[in-house]
Amino acid sequence: MNRLNIRPTTLIVVSGTGTEVGKTWVAAALARGLRIRGLTVAARKPAQSFAADDPHPSDADVLGLATGEEPGTICPPHRSYSLAMAPPMAADALGRSPFTIADLADETVWP
Repeated sequence: MNRLNIRPTTLIVVSGTGTEVGKTWVAAALARGLRIRGLTVAARKPAQSFAADDPHPSDADVLGLATGEEPGTICPPHRSYSLAMAPPMAADALGRSPFTIADLADETVWP
């Protein structure tokens, strides 16, 4: 782990085992609610994938609107895959480098 990258004292994790079940929307609503209460909020999505022709905003875009952060801060551009499948599979199909969970953890930058 990157020792210069100290995570916040309080983390809320929104996770699920399925796609299109509303994880991003729940996280965005939670972030908006916390911000309304005056708390500092940040969202991180270490990797995302999406259909290149999808007219809807990406998960990082949705989370950015909710937190006030730039989408590229929420999900690093090199971990954004324009192919609608699990990010490791999308990386492989797009000929991009594989990654591990440790890679994603090391790349996560907290405000």
